Amino acid sequence: MREKEYRIWPGLVVSLLLAFACGVFVYQVMGFTYDIADDIIMRDIASGAFTGTPDGHLIFVRYALGFLISRLYLLNRSVDWYGFVIAGAPFLGVAAVLYRGLSAKKNLGWKAVYAGFAIGIFILSTLMYLVWFQWTVSAAVVGASALYLYATISIKSDGPGIADGIFIWLLLTLTYSIRTMVFLMVLPGFAIVFLCRFLRKNERKLCFRWKEVFLPAAVFLSVGIVAVIESFAYPGAEWEEYERFQDARLQVYDYSGVPSYENHTAFYEEIGLNEHEVRNLRHYAFYLVEGMDAEMLGKIGQISEQTSSMPAGFFGKLKSGMKLVMQQMSEQQFLPIGIPMLLFLIASVFLTVRYQKLAFIPLLLFLCVEGGLWLKLGFSGRLPERVTFAMYLVQVMGLAALFYQLYLLAEEEKLKEIQRGWKGGKAAVLDQRHRRIITGVFLFLCFGAVVLRGMQVYKVAPKEPANYQLFKDGCKNDTDRLYFIETYMAEPLGGAMVTARGDFRQNRSVTLGDWYST
Repeated sequence: MREKEYRIWPGLVVSLLLAFACGVFVYQVMGFTYDIADDIIMRDIASGAFTGTPDGHLIFVRYALGFLISRLYLLNRSVDWYGFVIAGAPFLGVAAVLYRGLSAKKNLGWKAVYAGFAIGIFILSTLMYLVWFQWTVSAAVVGASALYLYATISIKSDGPGIADGIFIWLLLTLTYSIRTMVFLMVLPGFAIVFLCRFLRKNERKLCFRWKEVFLPAAVFLSVGIVAVIESFAYPGAEWEEYERFQDARLQVYDYSGVPSYENHTAFYEEIGLNEHEVRNLRHYAFYLVEGMDAEMLGKIGQISEQTSSMPAGFFGKLKSGMKLVMQQMSEQQFLPIGIPMLLFLIASVFLTVRYQKLAFIPLLLFLCVEGGLWLKLGFSGRLPERVTFAMYLVQVMGLAALFYQLYLLAEEEKLKEIQRGWKGGKAAVLDQRHRRIITGVFLFLCFGAVVLRGMQVYKVAPKEPANYQLFKDGCKNDTDRLYFIETYMAEPLGGAMVTARGDFRQNRSVTLGDWYST
């Protein structure tokens, strides 16, 4: 009996295989393309394009993960291991979500519907960000999936099982290693779920489930080890200076922007920059600006922040932050993930009112915490597209987890009514039929939306890799008629395709700012 009840490993294997097939399908049909320069730089560091030797000091990604990726390049330098790891990480999150349903004590039809919904909603919500992948979004998918997996553990169980615990531990450690900020995004949701599982009422007495502590303790231990490795990997004053430079770069290029030379001529003359150097700076071309260091970029960041559109004063920033949040949340590009989030919220509220009113407490806590994070990011003016999408992902997975738990509770209640028979049983059978019809309609609409979304993304998916390869070959074969500038970038922004056959060593070619040209 025990063997039949707890067969979770087949579900885990099938989940991994389905997620792998999903990743291969997306890769074969559309491919994965680098969306931002940061990922390209980290790939070139890991592959050894800069120094000739694969290196784990990726600056943005934690050294422990960077070291492992760099070791893969020693096996085969022609494979873009960084791209496959970062672009492939979201599909590990898909496997985690699939695992929850495929390891449940349900029949094959129920599991097939669950898998269809899971893959459909994932593709619908994230396809654009899979094709043009970013390390922040990859971390968000992994972290949000870990939150879903943890929040959907049966409340009746005494702590996570071995498979669940290992999976959640791996996903959270990976999230922290890819993007620490995203790890901090999902942490409040984990804290709410942990408190709900740790504090239990038994015969009007408050009791504690101490076994629940083991998983958070394991996660924070591994995160601490990664942090200690990080401190040893970047020692000395030079790395501290470089971190100062990166902080200033983040402020200037991600949030406040480079002030124009025409409006700040006196300032630029004071720090020794002429009009042409400022123009190069606005094109991200640090290598063409003589004397550029952390101090100079920090000064530019200060005046940039002072002259930006962000208002002064607490209430002014709060008002501006709320406006920014509403603006970002209403953007049309976020509808594919915003609509599922709204549906999960409505369904969760309905099931909470009908079956489990106590669930309002974690639901309200989660919404308040997420709302606070939105306001905090809006208050500081730090809500670029990738951060907004990451916030959406965390909310969707948190609400989906609550819906999953309440839906199972509703099924249990209806099953009890059916077993009791008579009028209640007949009504329960009729309700079950209606629920199946509604589920079928939603599944049909879900896949219809996936097909439409896939067609939209496919139309605008990058089609230039073959032409770009021809351009690179032309640069190598026709050097007499081309002039070359050595740059810090091996590929143009968005032009580096993840491929198993590419040669990712630096190619000499002309670049103006971050774009190649002849």
